[in-house]
Order: sequence, then C-alpha cells, then structure tokens
Amino acid sequence: MDRTPYSRLAEVYDLGWGDFAESSQMFVLRTLKRQGIECGRIVELACGTGILAIFLARSGHTILGVDRSPEMVVIAKEKAQYVPGIEFILGDMRALNLEPGFDAALCMFDSLNYLTVPEHVQETFASVSSVLRDQGVFIFDFNRPLIYSAHDGETLKRHLEHGILLQGLKYDVAKRMARTTFRFPDGEVEIHDQRAYELDEIEPLLESAKLSLKECYSDFNRRTVTSASERLICVCRKE
Repeated sequence: MDRTPYSRLAEVYDLGWGDFAESSQMFVLRTLKRQGIECGRIVELACGTGILAIFLARSGHTILGVDRSPEMVVIAKEKAQYVPGIEFILGDMRALNLEPGFDAALCMFDSLNYLTVPEHVQETFASVSSVLRDQGVFIFDFNRPLIYSAHDGETLKRHLEHGILLQGLKYDVAKRMARTTFRFPDGEVEIHDQRAYELDEIEPLLESAKLSLKECYSDFNRRTVTSASERLICVCRKE
C-alpha cells in the first residue's frame, strides 16, 4: 500500500531525522538574535513534529507551526501540550491564510525542495512576504543538485523496533528531480519527490517577493558557500 508523504513516516521521523532539526536550533536562535529578534512572533513552515518550534518557544518566542501533514501536526501537538506560547495548525505554505505582522518565518530541513516547480517556490515566497512585518526575517534552507547526485542509487537501512526501514534514492540529473522511496517492514511504501535548486534560481524569486538575501551559508556553523556546498542556508529580510 502506498502512503502520502509523512502519513507513515511521521511516527518514526524523530528517530531517523530528529538530529538534523536539533542541529539547526542554535543557528536559528542566534540568527534571530543577531537580527534583533529575541522574543518574537514566529511562523515555522513545514514544522514537522515540532522539534525546532518547541525549542524556540522554550527560548521565549511565540511560535505558530504550519504543516501539510495531519500526522505531523498531531505528533507536534502532543509533544507541545505543556509548552506555553506555541500552536500548530494544518496549512499550505504556498497560500498562508494568516494575520500579517510576524517578526520571522522559518522553512527548514529541505522542505523547500518538496516544491517541485519554481512557480510554487515563488508562491511560497510571496506568501511568506505577506505575513511578515516590514524588515521581518525569513530563514530557510534548500538542497543543491550535488547532494542528490552524490547519493543516487543508494539504499539506506534504518532499524526500527519492528524491523528495517529501507530508504532508496533515485535522481534524474536532467530534470533535477529526486525520488526517495521508503519501504516499511510491513510492506507499506511512501514516495517523496523533491527538486534540487541553485541559488541563481532562488534569488530572483526572493526579489519578486520583496525579500532581500542578506546572508548565505553552507552549514549551521556559518561556513562560506563554495561550489562543493550541498545545502544552502539563507537569511533574508522583507524590504
């Protein structure tokens, strides 16, 4: 049986990928502070199981987490039920129906790569711009083609309580399309499609949404971007 993305993976997400969300925490917190946001009103897009959102709420921010996956939102709500200043809702980051005035917006963990046509990225940037206050901050990351081509054809094994989860990647270089197939021990399958992007594609889309790129790094240690960078982390302001 094929499942929609994260309908099944949500239940094991923290075991396999939670460490990446945790690795971003101090980068995001310090970047917000550098931008003058210490107790801000923040919206996190594609918030998943709420790891980053809960950390930021406990650090004094007021957080709204938005995700398209009902299963992810349920888990996030359960984890945050005793954490003040946080809320999770279902929503599509391409068309946010929110009151404007947020100090910052976040879209982390290669969530942007799930937008497989540039027009959807443009819609998302416009949506983000519409909910940010003037000079509001937008922090996001995305995968470049290198990371997908480096793992093309690989199959990873992740040990779960009741068996082994297989994660196989296929990458179409010409189309920049990556397909990750997750096979669960009971035979269920989830297929995740992503598109790789380059910065020269992303920058014009930001500009069209009145979002100005201020900083760009290759990792959460703020290393300089090079031709070998697999992931880019961008810090923008709404102008």
